Amino acid sequence: MDLEGLKVKFHELYEKPAQICVRCPGRVNLIGEHIDYHGYDVLPMAIEACCIILSAPSESNQIRISNLDDKNYPSTTISLPSDWKGATPPKWFDYLLSGWRGILDLLKSEDQDQKGMDLLVTGSVPESSGLSSSSSLVCAAALTTYFHQTGKSFGELTKEALAELCAKAERYVGTMGGGMDQASEILSNAGQALQISFNPLSSVPVSLPENAVFVVMHCGERVNKAATSCFNQRVTEGKICGQILLKHANVKSDAVRLKDVSAALGKNPEECKQLVDTVVPEEISKEDLLKIVDEQALDKCLSHNTKDMTSFTLKRRGLHVYGEASRVDQFHRACEAGDLNLMGKLLDEGHQSLSKLYEASTEVMDEMVGFCKDQGALGARLTGAGWGGCAVILFEKGKIPESILEDKRFLFISSPASGISLQKI
Repeated sequence: MDLEGLKVKFHELYEKPAQICVRCPGRVNLIGEHIDYHGYDVLPMAIEACCIILSAPSESNQIRISNLDDKNYPSTTISLPSDWKGATPPKWFDYLLSGWRGILDLLKSEDQDQKGMDLLVTGSVPESSGLSSSSSLVCAAALTTYFHQTGKSFGELTKEALAELCAKAERYVGTMGGGMDQASEILSNAGQALQISFNPLSSVPVSLPENAVFVVMHCGERVNKAATSCFNQRVTEGKICGQILLKHANVKSDAVRLKDVSAALGKNPEECKQLVDTVVPEEISKEDLLKIVDEQALDKCLSHNTKDMTSFTLKRRGLHVYGEASRVDQFHRACEAGDLNLMGKLLDEGHQSLSKLYEASTEVMDEMVGFCKDQGALGARLTGAGWGGCAVILFEKGKIPESILEDKRFLFISSPASGISLQKI
C-alpha cells in the first residue's frame, strides 16, 4: 500500500489524520557477521525494504498500536503511564516498545511525561530472515517517540546517538547485539554501503563496484533470535574465549569483547587467531572452565539466558571472530580495487566460517549457497544472525542466470538505500 493508502487507513482506524511518517530500512550485511558485538567493524548496506510507521499524538493516555496485517500482528493498547521494561520472548509490538522505552530513558521522562500516540505499522522486510526487520521496528518507533515527546526529529539528537540508543534499547527484548543493524539502518546514504566502527560509533562510505550485483535469496527457514538462546550462546562463548586468552598471557584486563582482548594483548586479529588455535580448548565443561578462569570472569560473560550453560564451544568461535574481522578490511580494499573475484572469495570464506566454526548455518542454507555457486555466483554467504533466513549472493552485472531469478527462493536484487527518515504529512 502506498503512502496515500496508508493515510486513508490511518484515518479509518483513528478518525483523524496521521501527522508524521517514519520510514526505516532493513539491511543486508555484506560481510562482518557476528563480530559487531565483539567490537569489530562490519560492512552492511541498507535496502529498499523497510518498516513504516504513521502516527499522530493522542490525548487518551494510551499508545494504540495497529498493524496493516492485523491477522498476523494483532493490535494492542498500552495504558499510560507504563512501567514496561522488556519482554522475553517478545511479541511483535514489544520491538516498538523497546524503541519507545529507549527514548524515555534518554529524556529521563517521569511517568507524567509519557505522551499518548496512535500508530499504524506496516513493513516489507521479511521477518526473522536476517535482514533486520526487528531493528527497523525499534529504530522507527524510537524516532516516532522522540518526535511526539519533543516535537523534534533530529538536531540535538544526532543520527549516531539514535543508532547507539536503539542498539541498547533492543536489549529490552533480550537481543545482545553489537549495533550493526541500527547503525546501518540509520546512518546509510543512498548508493553506498558503510564500513561501521564501534565505540565510538563512526562510519565510512564504501562505493561498490559498478559491475557488482547483489542478489538476496531466502532459504525457507526462519528463526527469531530473540526467542532462542542460540545467538546469546555464541556471544557468551566468544567472551569466554577472550578470558582464556588473557589468562594464558597473564594479562590483567577488564576486556570482554574480543577486539578489546586483542588490544590488551597487543596483537592484530590474525595473530589472535593463531593464538586461539594454539591455547583455547575446543569444548570445555563449566566445571573445567572454572579451573582456568575465576567465577567473576565467567559471570561477566554470561547473560540471563546463558547463565545455566554447562558446557561451552570456544576455539571455533574465536577462530571465526578473528578471521571475519580480517575479511572485512580485505573486502573494503577489494571494493575499492573493483576486484569482484576477491570479493566473492571473501564471501565464500565467510560462509564456510559461519557454517563450520560458528555453526550458525543450516543444511538448507548450505544447499542454497552451493546451488548459487553452481549457477555462476562469484560468492555467496548467509547474511544476518543465521540459523535460516537469507543469503547475499554476488554476481557480475548482466550475468545473473534465469535459474536464479526464477527460483522461488529469490527475493530481490539489492542496491544500497538511504537510512531512516521522518516526513511530516
